[in-house]
Amino acid sequence: MANKNLNAAKAAKKDEWLRKQSLIIVLALVVICLIPVVYKELLDEFSLGRVISSALYVLPLCFLLTSIRKKWIFIVFSSVLMVTSFLETMMVLLYKNYLIAGNILAILGTTADEGTGFVLSSLSKVPLAMPVILVFVFLLLAYRPAVSCKRNILCAGLCALASVLFLTYQLDVRWQGNITTTFYVEQNVLARPPYNFWFQSMNAFEQQLHKRDIGKADKMSFGAKRPKVVGKEIYVLAIGESLRYDNLSLAGYHRSTTPLLDSLEPIVLFSNYYSTANLTMYSVPQIVTRATPEDFNLNYREKSIFKPFQECGFKTFVIGNNLMGEKGYEYLSHGCDKVYSIPGYDDSKIASLVDSLSNLYDKVFFIVHFKGNHGPYNNFKKAQNKFRPNPVFDHVGWDNHEAMVNAYDNTVLFMDYCVYHIIKAIDKKNAQSAFLMVSDHGADYDTGVSDHGGNCNPRKPEYHVPLILWQSEVWRNKYPKKYQSLKANKDKPVNADNVFYSVCDMADITISPMYAKAEWSVFNQHLQSHERKLLVPDGKNYIVVK
Repeated sequence: MANKNLNAAKAAKKDEWLRKQSLIIVLALVVICLIPVVYKELLDEFSLGRVISSALYVLPLCFLLTSIRKKWIFIVFSSVLMVTSFLETMMVLLYKNYLIAGNILAILGTTADEGTGFVLSSLSKVPLAMPVILVFVFLLLAYRPAVSCKRNILCAGLCALASVLFLTYQLDVRWQGNITTTFYVEQNVLARPPYNFWFQSMNAFEQQLHKRDIGKADKMSFGAKRPKVVGKEIYVLAIGESLRYDNLSLAGYHRSTTPLLDSLEPIVLFSNYYSTANLTMYSVPQIVTRATPEDFNLNYREKSIFKPFQECGFKTFVIGNNLMGEKGYEYLSHGCDKVYSIPGYDDSKIASLVDSLSNLYDKVFFIVHFKGNHGPYNNFKKAQNKFRPNPVFDHVGWDNHEAMVNAYDNTVLFMDYCVYHIIKAIDKKNAQSAFLMVSDHGADYDTGVSDHGGNCNPRKPEYHVPLILWQSEVWRNKYPKKYQSLKANKDKPVNADNVFYSVCDMADITISPMYAKAEWSVFNQHLQSHERKLLVPDGKNYIVVK
């Protein structure tokens, strides 16, 4: 009898230990999932609430994993969890944000040289991501099959219920119906590790499916028409990269970052222009097509701005340093006569190519896409090394905020040089010509080192960007009313939705009423304001920005 009681006590003790061990396994899984979350919070404005809520969202998954009785199945699933967590951690360490669909599409479209450069530049961050692997090794060593699968499944269900109740509280009490349930769940649950990797992969896959529509609209026509014009015509749509409005002396910045444009007449700068996305992959299509945050996939179903110009007899060209090997930017190059990628990614070489191509044809339309002010902020030359110290020439670390701002301002100074010489190249032709430039998005270096953007909750520097216009004397004399309206509209709220119609109007092109929105042109005296929206980095949802 004594032996029986002793055996029962030992069995109970073992059972208790196995239950504790099961909880340790759950805890290890939670830690693996939360490491990228903790890093992001440490690099951002730390919120214990976001860490706790993230833990609540992963607990159901972790309890379900510990209910698996076969060790090899557990190893497979936990290995996947470890790999995705490691990748998310690396993304946070490199870009202060979780993986997004745009990253996946960019990786798929990158060249071998770009890929090699990215891997080499990422190696220094690998040691900081090693805790993910170390906890995983501990997990494998400590793993034992759960004593009671039913208990763990019950715990998973209770945690899932708690998550639903918490989400309901957040929506009903804190957000008070200002956003949809779908959007909140996507951004606060699915867009956080460990679910984020799979969520963004599905987003990327969905966007790739839409790309199959490219080419289906080959036979479409905008019904473009314009009055006959005698003489040479040159029109340029220039797209900057990560150029902030606030850092232009043209806009009142305390440093002389745009001295050449400051001296150039007649420059018109819009003070209240917003981008419609804070990621290049989503912003550029909305600049060159009629796509909007509400209907982003329109850029696959319709032709770009090239089409109206071609219908009116123009030769069309893309000149760029930011074409990713022409992969992933089909909307930019599809339908134009020829694409030119600048060797060495040197923006200063664009002006000479615009000059030479303009000599070959009477009517030309260019889209110019700069390398611009993309981080790390090293796109400038010795002649623009004005603001010092900076990491490019003075061996100062990028963690030095003052030096990093100096580097960024030098890139603005270089951009000023490049834009000025493009304008001068077309101005000397004595042609009917005009130049319109916008930036794809801004840069929010105030919250981190060389922060590119692409945040789901963007600050104003990420979307408040310049809209710069210049017209030749021939153009101004031909369209005085357009010019006067342009100057009168320069402080009105506009965004990338206005660009397609403005560029057409700039060249006096009218399109079919089924496509036209004449009241959205910045050259229209009756320019109509509209609610400005910004597509968030999942490529599906948008927010209203003011």
